Amino acid sequence: MVRHVICDIDGCLVPPRGAMWDFSNLQKVAEFNRDGMLRIAFCSGRPPAFQEALARQLLVASYCICENGALLMHPLTKDLILHPDVPKEFLRKRPEILATLHEMVEGTDIVVEFGKEVLISVNPPDKKDLPDLVEAVGKTLEGLPIQIFNSGRSVEVVPHGVTKDAGLALWAEIEKVPVEEVTSIGDADNDLDILKAAGKAAAPANCTPAVRSIVGYVSEYPMVAGVVDILSKIHQGAL
Repeated sequence: MVRHVICDIDGCLVPPRGAMWDFSNLQKVAEFNRDGMLRIAFCSGRPPAFQEALARQLLVASYCICENGALLMHPLTKDLILHPDVPKEFLRKRPEILATLHEMVEGTDIVVEFGKEVLISVNPPDKKDLPDLVEAVGKTLEGLPIQIFNSGRSVEVVPHGVTKDAGLALWAEIEKVPVEEVTSIGDADNDLDILKAAGKAAAPANCTPAVRSIVGYVSEYPMVAGVVDILSKIHQGAL
């Protein structure tokens, strides 16, 4: 029986900016896919282009959940599916929202992240500034059809109805895999909804206290080493 795994990217497979990637353990993740031991895909706020590049490296052959559930992308066919819950009103107003945010951060070191198709991420140079930035973005975009949250790495501007667990539900429908047969791996508070929705949940050692409190297994190892440990447990039927 093939075991399906949906893994977060930042904090699980990819380190913070400026840190070396753990290519040795990433190769081990790829080997699980290559040898058919597991079927591993991603769920992340990262855009399709980033996820495609990583998926190609890790031999992912399933749809990946991009931009916190707004899009599904298949790294082999390049098929891109917009989640039906993304409001059309948001898509109409997105260029206006993007222009407003660029105007807001002009003259500062804050960056509006490039490359995203639906979500909008605003990144301060110092993560300690995130709470104040969340408040500022909220005031600037007040009244628009969005929700705003702190991912721990950026301020995320998200259309109503877009969540990682909604992305998982669509993924399960398309891949014809029952959600209860999926193991979700995540490290941050913005992974909580998909960790709760999946049949099983696990986390690397660097996870937040909130994640630690709800998952069935926390590896003693951080980041990719923790993910490899979790994958080994899943393969052995020990999770």
